[in-house]
Amino acid sequence: MLPRESSSSSADVRGADISDIAQAPRRFERAITSARVAGAIAALLIAPLLPNLGFGYVLALSGFLLAWAAVLHVLSGRATTADDQERISLVAFVGDCVVIFLGMLTITPEPNWMLFPLFAVLFIITAAFRLGDVGAGAATLVVSLEFVGLALWRERALDLPIQIPYLAFILVLYCLTALIVSAMLREVGVMRRERTALIRDASDAGDLRRADRERRQLLDRERAARADAEVATARLEALQRITDAALARSALDDQLPEMLRRIMPVFEARAALALVPAHPAGSFAVRAAVGLDQLPRASVRVRGGDAERAIQARRPMAILDLSAAELDALVGGPVQASVVAPLHAEGELVGLLYLACERGHTFTPDEVGLLRLIAERVASAIDRAALLDSERRARAAAEAAEGRMRLLLQAGETLGEESAVEGRLEQIVRLAVPKLADFCAIDLLEADGSLRRVALAALDVDIERANWAVASRYRRDPLGTHPVWDVLRDARPVIWAEVDPDRLQRLARNNEHLRQLLERGICAWMGVPLLVQGQVKGSMSFTNAESQRRFAPEDVATAEELAGRVAAAIARSPSDTIG
Repeated sequence: MLPRESSSSSADVRGADISDIAQAPRRFERAITSARVAGAIAALLIAPLLPNLGFGYVLALSGFLLAWAAVLHVLSGRATTADDQERISLVAFVGDCVVIFLGMLTITPEPNWMLFPLFAVLFIITAAFRLGDVGAGAATLVVSLEFVGLALWRERALDLPIQIPYLAFILVLYCLTALIVSAMLREVGVMRRERTALIRDASDAGDLRRADRERRQLLDRERAARADAEVATARLEALQRITDAALARSALDDQLPEMLRRIMPVFEARAALALVPAHPAGSFAVRAAVGLDQLPRASVRVRGGDAERAIQARRPMAILDLSAAELDALVGGPVQASVVAPLHAEGELVGLLYLACERGHTFTPDEVGLLRLIAERVASAIDRAALLDSERRARAAAEAAEGRMRLLLQAGETLGEESAVEGRLEQIVRLAVPKLADFCAIDLLEADGSLRRVALAALDVDIERANWAVASRYRRDPLGTHPVWDVLRDARPVIWAEVDPDRLQRLARNNEHLRQLLERGICAWMGVPLLVQGQVKGSMSFTNAESQRRFAPEDVATAEELAGRVAAAIARSPSDTIG
């Protein structure tokens, strides 16, 4: 584009020079034509005062001037090119030579009249303007020859003596006129060329300045484009790293912190939090946090302001009000700028992504758009983890159901064997551990109303040995506070989902037994009655400690089913169990 503009500028300069060259001779010819007409009129008006050779010469001179002026005016008007002007200049030069000759011939009786040199000087000047140095020299030669020839003719025909000093003066005057005019024209030409060169240089300089300005603009745009491309590339790389973390096959509690660590540098955040919905509605609990000394335990409510509008609009929003004061309080330090992004998966709100900046930070539309993409990755990770958890729970439930079914089948096979009941009961409790509980025991009612432990099983042999020792030293009676008496008295299961200190005290036989229970970390207890034809014959007790499991309704149903089969086996062999 720059060379084309430079060429057009040069063409404009050359076009202006050609136009000046074409217009200058035309204006010059019009001026000379006017002078010819004025000379013709002047010759007619002053004809009586001229010492001429006759009135016919004056008429011839005036008529020629008028006709010559008309011819040159027509020719000059038709000229369209520099070559046409050149040809007109040659024709005009020849015609002016004739005019000068007629003028000299007309005023020959008085050759010292000053009008004659004036015409000659004007002729030399016009010839110089038309034809340059050659025209000036030719005009000087023509008028000099005419002047010398007429002087010789006057001397012979009119007996007028030749004045050598005056003749020499006139010839020198003609030569000086030619030299001065030529020099002036050369200087004018030089000045015109310099002016043209200056115009061209100015145009070139303008083109250069314009080209340099455009080049700087192009460089600035290129730098800006490169910077934008680098920022976009860095953001894409960060998004890819976050996506890789979201797709990693790891637990959500490991995924979320890693994703937050990769999100923080993108937005120059000092802290990042991932929150999930909690109870009551509108509350959120911190699931993962980076940039904090410890994970906040308390849940927060998001009500009103930019934070709630972001949730309703389903898009990230910079927090410009105080609506996220509770979120900012979780960071535990000065927060100059923050942004919250709702996490939606399958149309459901699965959490919030909160970023806090220690320094003032203006979140641009590009950053908000990038944060939306990041929020989608985080939401998909949370949703995928929820699906995996539900799948694991379903698989665990299915495996547990299968285990409970297998337990009942194995228990039925064991209880159907032809052996002592107490031996079969020992096998039953060992089938229940650890499929149903960490500890299982069977207690049967004696004739005197006390309880006798006939079978027990635990995860650890030492725990079994310790419990057998306690059972052999202490016999429980109906006046005891152990929960097994509640089971026997009410003939219904008793389930403790939590074991507080008071309940733990009821389970203990003595201080040593209490110490053992504390060391094991008892967390849940369940007792199920053994019913034979509506009468309570004993109980089965189940305890969870090491696994920290809680008894689900399915576990209670399995325990009741197992207790029913044990009771049926006891009813078939009463003599083996009553002693």
